[in-house]
Amino acid sequence: MENPIKHCAASVMHTKAWNDMRARQAAVAGRGSGNKVGLKHAEAKRTAPLTIKEQAYEKQNKKMRAEHKRDTGKTLGERQTKGTGKRRVSFACRFAGMKGSMKDKKGEPTRYAMALKKWGFGSREAARNFCNKNKEK
Repeated sequence: MENPIKHCAASVMHTKAWNDMRARQAAVAGRGSGNKVGLKHAEAKRTAPLTIKEQAYEKQNKKMRAEHKRDTGKTLGERQTKGTGKRRVSFACRFAGMKGSMKDKKGEPTRYAMALKKWGFGSREAARNFCNKNKEK
């Protein structure tokens, strides 16, 4: 019997194993499987609030905090994302004076930008303004 599909060897290309492989590749690439549920899942992954880079940042932060506690026996304070506490003002003054870009070559936020964001500042200028307004004279 002749193969009805002329563009490929149907007995190989349209098996369950090949279809499963294509679905896995599509999922890894963020394309979904082509069905509505898969497309919604892929769209949700692209607009997820915590990106891979932010997860890596948090993981590294947790590791450094654990190393500090192991070495010194002291726990570092939590981030102060609101208010005018001394530590937040100090952070803002330190980071407002730092050089460095907010985005890397790929357009992703740098570690510097993520640190500012985690402490509640949207930009270097916001940190500088907060510092100038709240530092002790």
